Amino acid sequence: MSPNYPDLSAVGLLESRLGIIGTATLIAPNIFVTAAHVVRNSVSDPLPLGGDWKFVLADDFDKANSSQIHSISKFELHPAWIIRQAKGINKGFGDGDRIGVDLCLGFLEKNIYDIYPFPFASSQVEPLGGRVVVAGFGTQVDGANGVLISSNSQRLAGENILDRVVEKVEISSLDEEYWGGLLAVDFDSPQQNSNLLGSSYGQVDYLGVGDSDPVPLAFEVSTAVGDSGGPALMRVDGQWKIKGVVSYGTNYSLYGDITVFTRLASHSTWIEQFLPSWAEAKILQGGEWRELQWFGVFLPFESGWVFHSKLGWFYASTGTGDSMWLWHRELGWVWTSAPTFPNLYSFSSQYWLYLDTEMSNYTEHQIFDYYFNSWKIYSNKF
Repeated sequence: MSPNYPDLSAVGLLESRLGIIGTATLIAPNIFVTAAHVVRNSVSDPLPLGGDWKFVLADDFDKANSSQIHSISKFELHPAWIIRQAKGINKGFGDGDRIGVDLCLGFLEKNIYDIYPFPFASSQVEPLGGRVVVAGFGTQVDGANGVLISSNSQRLAGENILDRVVEKVEISSLDEEYWGGLLAVDFDSPQQNSNLLGSSYGQVDYLGVGDSDPVPLAFEVSTAVGDSGGPALMRVDGQWKIKGVVSYGTNYSLYGDITVFTRLASHSTWIEQFLPSWAEAKILQGGEWRELQWFGVFLPFESGWVFHSKLGWFYASTGTGDSMWLWHRELGWVWTSAPTFPNLYSFSSQYWLYLDTEMSNYTEHQIFDYYFNSWKIYSNKF
């Protein structure tokens, strides 16, 4: 991954035996997220069975080899999606997309190795005007003329500017725990005359009022058929994170088209109950060792103990991939996170420590202590 563009290896094709396609994204080595309407669009559709679908992780799914095609064990539809299909304003199809509950998790039969899943930010509010990267296997379109290639098999991506953030869509007939959230972008034209989320236009669905910059980015993009369930990616604290999944759009992917995403942070409690420890970590070949992009290579144990290539043994209070408190025999309790590592905050001294990752290994660590303003070598031999 780079500061400008994410590695899209975790974005794959979701395809049924009937030829229905959508896009899905790994958020753990064995779990992907997509839009619920991809796998169950109406109340008359049967509940999706894993064996009827496949998840393909390839740049071009027509050229995928057997190692890139993954079996699915089951799906977990968001409860509110099922409720609204029967009781929403558009009965049968419901209004779950409009109210931000168009969400589904898929569980793979086996872990995927050597690919970083995308973490999602469960508490941070997305910045209006922030840059969003969208990816999927949708049809190729031109903003002025519409569909160019309807049989696209390649993973495509582009960028846009976030124009709307709705943290909660309040629906009185739903329990508050099921209230969804929305993100939205519009498809700006070079003529700057198709700005449908601009202040001079009326409100669209539940997106609220606001404004939008009419100037397109260099790789301005909208979404099309096949992109449903695809990720809205933003760079947060030095990491690319998935913030939403493509739910619906308007205007057939012409200039002015609006793409609306189900906001994942609005459903963090529901999602997190299914995630394993160290969900954001890549599993290395062999299946035991893990790697976080910001933290390096480590070997976790069910007891909570972790063996790290630079820190040796430590105990982790939680198995999250974004930040952590850890107990080290020599350092005591220290805190670190993606934006701060290799800096470690010491609970005992209330000062920062700096781990020299180049000069340290699992038995000896070179650490600069800002309290004493000096270097020290720590041993970590059990």
